[in-house]
Amino acid sequence: MIKSKRYDDDTLKHLQQVEMKLFKYFIEICEEHDLTYFMYAGSLLGTIRHHGFIPWDDDIDVIMFREDFEKLNNLLEKDIDIKYRFFNVLNEETYHYTWGRITLKNTLFKEWWGDQVDYTPNIFLDIFILDNIPTNNIKKFIHKWRCFTLNMLTSYSIIKFENESTLKKIIQQTIYYIIKILPISPFSIKKRCVKCFTKYQYDDCEEVCDFPSEFLMPISFKSDWLPLKKAKFEDIEVNIPNNYDKILKMDYGNYMELPPEESRFNEAPEEIDFGEY
Repeated sequence: MIKSKRYDDDTLKHLQQVEMKLFKYFIEICEEHDLTYFMYAGSLLGTIRHHGFIPWDDDIDVIMFREDFEKLNNLLEKDIDIKYRFFNVLNEETYHYTWGRITLKNTLFKEWWGDQVDYTPNIFLDIFILDNIPTNNIKKFIHKWRCFTLNMLTSYSIIKFENESTLKKIIQQTIYYIIKILPISPFSIKKRCVKCFTKYQYDDCEEVCDFPSEFLMPISFKSDWLPLKKAKFEDIEVNIPNNYDKILKMDYGNYMELPPEESRFNEAPEEIDFGEY
């Protein structure tokens, strides 16, 4: 078992190898059931710039349209390989994220919030979700900020944030304790959050948004994602967005430029254990 704030090269490489095991299992399910996913965030950047992991990256991110995510959700809640566990916002009371996560049992990836949840945080694959956005600008503005607020309340109702600035910590913990004394359960907030995210799910919308992971919540078009393209990631071929250049520029600007050398790292979790892997 390793306790550290900075990865050593061997540990990071080992983690990436274990995450590839998770990722290949996910791809196998998607291909078997005709589900569409895309590389996303740092994993999309790694695919384009490095043809694999960003050398200092410690996770894999993918994204799916809500329809595909719900199909995946239904599949995994009924039938999942015994080695893995699937989380969504509603199937684990103290899971505080609003996206999905497949984890590898009998491993440990304990972040700063690990003692505040009722499950063992394992090594994971994050699955983000693209939800429909209305065309009307007023509706769009109201919808985005309702979703943003409910997403924050979902996390704030479960986790006390300790690693923030003093002011932000005071605000967050005030909200946390207010929710605790009100007749409102975190689960009811979660349900409301999902209902808000999916409000326009069955409407004919051209625009989509990943509410949880983007503070300013940039909007993209479905045509930016489809038809999908293929690219190399490590030793496999993966799906990338049709207009990956636009998606990456929204997040990273000049994404082909490497950051300063002193910024080329990710902090390690409080504890990591690979178990039998």
